[in-house]
Amino acid sequence: MYMNRVEQLRRLQMIDFALQEAALFLNSHPDDENALQYYKKFQQFRKQAACDYQECFGPLTNRDNNANTWQYIDGPWPWESEA
Repeated sequence: MYMNRVEQLRRLQMIDFALQEAALFLNSHPDDENALQYYKKFQQFRKQAACDYQECFGPLTNRDNNANTWQYIDGPWPWESEA
C-alpha cells in the first residue's frame, strides 16, 4: 500500500501518541501486563512505520541519517507542508 509523505508522517504521529499514552498509563500501573504488551506491540509498529518512511523519504531525524551524505537536510522538513 502506497502512502505519501504526509500520510506516513500522520501514521507515525498516531503511533507515537498511542505509545506516549501507554507509557503514561504504565507509570501509574507498572504491573499491568496487558498495557505492557500493548506498549511493546506499538513499539514494533513504530519501528516498522519509521523504516517504511525512511525507505521512501529519507531520515526522520539527524540520528537516522545512515548514508554517506548528509541527506537529512534534503526535501521538506517535517514541519514544512508540501507545496
